[in-house]
Amino acid sequence: MFFYDLKRNLFITVFCFSAILSFSQDFHFSQYWGAPLQLNPALTGLFKQNIRVNASYRNQWIQLNSFTTYAVSVDANIFRDKLNGNFIGVGLAFYQELENEATFKNTGINFSFAYNKLFGNKKLKHHVSFGFNTMYAMREANLRDVVYGNFYEKGANYDLINLDSYAQKTFVDAGLGLNYLLNIQDQHLMSIGFSLNNILEKRKDYGSYKDAILYRKYSLNLSAEILLQKQIALIPLLLFQNQGPHTELEFGAYAKYILSQRNNTSLYLGLQYRMAAYENGTLGSDAVILGLRAEVQDFDIGFSYDFTVSRLSESVILLGGPELYLSYAIALKNNNKQMKCPKF
Repeated sequence: MFFYDLKRNLFITVFCFSAILSFSQDFHFSQYWGAPLQLNPALTGLFKQNIRVNASYRNQWIQLNSFTTYAVSVDANIFRDKLNGNFIGVGLAFYQELENEATFKNTGINFSFAYNKLFGNKKLKHHVSFGFNTMYAMREANLRDVVYGNFYEKGANYDLINLDSYAQKTFVDAGLGLNYLLNIQDQHLMSIGFSLNNILEKRKDYGSYKDAILYRKYSLNLSAEILLQKQIALIPLLLFQNQGPHTELEFGAYAKYILSQRNNTSLYLGLQYRMAAYENGTLGSDAVILGLRAEVQDFDIGFSYDFTVSRLSESVILLGGPELYLSYAIALKNNNKQMKCPKF
C-alpha cells in the first residue's frame, strides 16, 4: 500500500509540473466547431437562426480523469433585417479547465463582438466577418495535498514549486478574428478564418517558476460543405494553430447524409488526424479522431473520441479520451433574412 501511494503521489507531482508547462498553452477541442466563440470571435452570430447556445465537454485521458474542460456560450445576430442581410453578432462565453482533480484550475469568461458584411447575388453570396473579444481569466494552483515522495526534503534541497507562493492569478486579454464565407447557389459552402488570441501575451509565473508565459495564439481554419448528391455531402476540415513553441495541425473530413431537408435532419460520420509539435518544432503524430454527429431541426449534437497515436500510447492510461458537444439554435418569428451558414 505504501508503494502504491508513493507511486500515485509521484505520478501526480509529475503531472503538476506538466500542468505548469501547459499554462503557456490554451486548451483545445477536437470538435472545435462546437465551441465557435473559443475558436474565432468573427464567428459570433454567424449561423442561420438568431440565438444559439453551445456546450462542450472534453476529458483528455478518460482512464486517468486528470484533464477536463467545459465550455458554454450563447451568441446572437441582431439587426439583420434593418441592415439588409448584414448583421452584428454579440456573444458571451465561459470555460473552465480542471487539471489533476482541480489541483490546477483555469477559468475564463469572454465577451465577443462581430460585424458581418453580405455582398454578391443569388448564385454567389459572400460573407465577410470581423470580430474581437475581451477576456477575464483566473488561474489557480493548489498543491497543498501533494506528497513529494523522497526526492525533496525540506531544508535539504531546493523546492522548485515553492508552494507558499501559489495563489490565484487573474488577468485580462483580448483577441481578433476575420472570417470569409462563400455560398454557391445554396448548395456548396466554403469558409476560411483567421484569429489572433491572447494579444497581450501575459506572464503567468507561479512561485519560483518564471517561464510560464501565455503566448499569443494564431489560428487558421479552413472548411467546406460540398453537396455530392441530393442526400450526401462531404465536409473537409483543416485547423492549424500555433502558440509559442506549440503547434497543432488537425485535418480530416465528415460525410453527411441528409435524412430530411424539410426537418433539417442529418447524420454525420467523420475521421480526423491531429499532428503536434512542441519545443523541438517538428510535427509528429498525436491522435486519430473518430466523430459522430446528428442534426435534428435546431439541435446539433456531436461525439468524438481521440485515439492517441503518439509515444504516449505506450501507456495504457494515456490512450485517448471522449468529447461531447450540444448546440441549440432559435429562430425568431420576425426573422426574414435567414441565411445558409455552415455548422462546422
